[in-house]
Amino acid sequence: MIRESRTLKERLSLMKIFLSLLAVGAACCAGADTSNWPQASGPNANWKVDGEAPTQWSVARNENILWRTPLPESGQSAVTVWGDRAFVTIHKPIESFDQRFLGADIVGYCLDSNTGKILWKVDLPGTQTMEMAGGYSDATVFAPVTDGKHVWFFNRCGSMGCHDFAGKEIWLRKYKLRFRHSARMAEPILFNGQILNVEVADKEIGARITKFVPGTSKKSKPVIPKGIDVRTVWTYLHGIDAATGKVLWRENVGTTIHNAPMMGRLADGTPAVIHARGGAHAPLEKPFGLSMTSLKPGEQGETLWSSTLERLDPAFNNHWNEREVYTFHNRDHVTLDAGTGDVLRRHPIYQGADFWLWDKARKDWVFEENVVKTTGKTRPNTDQANIVVGDWHWFLAHNFHYIGRVNVKSGKVEYLEVPAQLEVSDESRAKDERLWGKGRKNRPTNARGFAIGRKGHDGTGWGHISAASPILVGKYLFCPVVTGTVHVIDTSVEKLNPKALVAVNDLGLSGETWTLSSFSFSGGLLYMRTMREAICIGRE
Repeated sequence: MIRESRTLKERLSLMKIFLSLLAVGAACCAGADTSNWPQASGPNANWKVDGEAPTQWSVARNENILWRTPLPESGQSAVTVWGDRAFVTIHKPIESFDQRFLGADIVGYCLDSNTGKILWKVDLPGTQTMEMAGGYSDATVFAPVTDGKHVWFFNRCGSMGCHDFAGKEIWLRKYKLRFRHSARMAEPILFNGQILNVEVADKEIGARITKFVPGTSKKSKPVIPKGIDVRTVWTYLHGIDAATGKVLWRENVGTTIHNAPMMGRLADGTPAVIHARGGAHAPLEKPFGLSMTSLKPGEQGETLWSSTLERLDPAFNNHWNEREVYTFHNRDHVTLDAGTGDVLRRHPIYQGADFWLWDKARKDWVFEENVVKTTGKTRPNTDQANIVVGDWHWFLAHNFHYIGRVNVKSGKVEYLEVPAQLEVSDESRAKDERLWGKGRKNRPTNARGFAIGRKGHDGTGWGHISAASPILVGKYLFCPVVTGTVHVIDTSVEKLNPKALVAVNDLGLSGETWTLSSFSFSGGLLYMRTMREAICIGRE
């Protein structure tokens, strides 16, 4: 829903938005200001920044916590920070226990980033309902985006809106979704006055797609209405005018909802985005593989190359630089040429690996060198939880509680077993217990004690779930999982070993804490949210 008529004052305001967005977009790929965190993937759009963040804290005991703001309902978005403003989304508060399964409407919040005080809030209605607190998504999964003067909120149930820093609505756009068009991976990206968002091409027809056999409750492959070109109901990366909400362009090879498109620059300086097709649940977009699409002004949406990787399961970020693109394919780590899409190297991640494993009897790690050890079924890592640091591609193994890394050049693979969960005492850190191999059940529970969602996810955060992306601040990785357990890893170690695990922290009491959010970093502070509250972490 876009208002077409504009006063002169409104048009001048939109021009200011456009000019400020050009500045933000130019910085996004070229050494951005790291004092703010303007979107889920940070100022550099790659989840990495320079700086020094706190590494030790306990939310359960209020250790090194600057503020905690209870939220009236659950949500999954990361916290976006700009100066003295922080933004987050929640579901519209449910009024009874019976409403805890499905949601459509959400609320965008503006907080004081110094105190956590709620300054204002806005409503974003949805066009379709979606299960709350899903292990891969719900209406609140996308982090807000900001340029320092305006903020864009996103409702995964079918709307997005622009507001100024006083909460005044600039525009509101509503659109329809395709069934299972809800995965959290494809976080919106702000670049050169445009918001990159993954949407179905034909919204009206896409909304009619189902995975249920007509007249039954049995699931099948997606059912396409007769006479419909399947490409019209593919999901694609769209370029949305951030000043007006209008669709400017879309790419033409398709993007699965299981993938998080990632932006960067090629060797000649061309801004581009890598995106993928494939994954579980019979995605329509074919053939499976990766594509590089231009973001160069005048050429937005043009395919630079497209590479086929059969049976690709791209449920993660595809990190890349001006020379190479990195992905996981079956049980291998694969490096592609960023300029052509050609496969340069392929390395198995389970063969010839070094492991540091926890021995429960000895209560210490033991080292195994150059062994073959399967760490999952067909997927190499927990969905989305991976990041490239230098020559090492770090990831959470799929079913076992290992943090792994593979050298993108040599193929050397190393694993460190870490605690499945931190059993937190509310009395002292000395009484905390690290649980190995298996954690306790953790249901997504809101601040009023309701277990939100029909299924949720009560595991440890490894395996079949969209664990949040780690972020890198300086040399430290911050790896959160759904239980509120956070592993802090020193990436500067020459060889991965137990000393790399510098801390295991909590985001709240065990069994009462649940999050699918990634961290944000701004002004030397970490920002996070759980189903219950927004949190700012500092130092003593």
